[in-house]
Amino acid sequence: MEKKSDKEILPRSGSALYNMNHPNDNIRKKTLNKYKRLNKYLVIPLYRLRILPLLGFGRIFLILTTIGRKTGKKRMTPLEYHWIEGIMTIFSGRGEDSGWLKNIRANPASVWVKHGFHSFPARVDFMSNENDKLKIIRWYVVKHSRSAKMLFGWNKKIDDPESSDFSKLLTTISIIQLFRKDKENEIL
Repeated sequence: MEKKSDKEILPRSGSALYNMNHPNDNIRKKTLNKYKRLNKYLVIPLYRLRILPLLGFGRIFLILTTIGRKTGKKRMTPLEYHWIEGIMTIFSGRGEDSGWLKNIRANPASVWVKHGFHSFPARVDFMSNENDKLKIIRWYVVKHSRSAKMLFGWNKKIDDPESSDFSKLLTTISIIQLFRKDKENEIL
């Protein structure tokens, strides 16, 4: 069997997703701390002040509020989201190791979403079908190739959505769909 080089496997070395899941604890912690500081001191305060939604960031980022599985306190996490086939979809780049994802699993009935100037209680569906996840990843690299480059090293000049090896990426990330809880049968 032919071994693939690091250049063919996603996420690629040096990308944010690669560093967040790096085997070296120092690299992983350094990357995670950078994002935690950015969220704590910039994104969440500006979202609370309604500045980021005013500037249009509510179309890209949401604030996911969960209840801490250990502390029982409210935890707010800014996340990139996308409307995929009319469904609000978010990604966990650290997969099941993500704190906010662990909080959702522990307290699924206590999830709130704030996007733009709107907020609502949310019902969460975890996508587990590999083919559905692959379809969404392919959609993402086609529609958001610049973000995909920063997040996991996608290069639209040399990579092809149909033939690229997404196997490691599929096992690394978790994909979650959010539905408005007060309107159970209505897609956001």
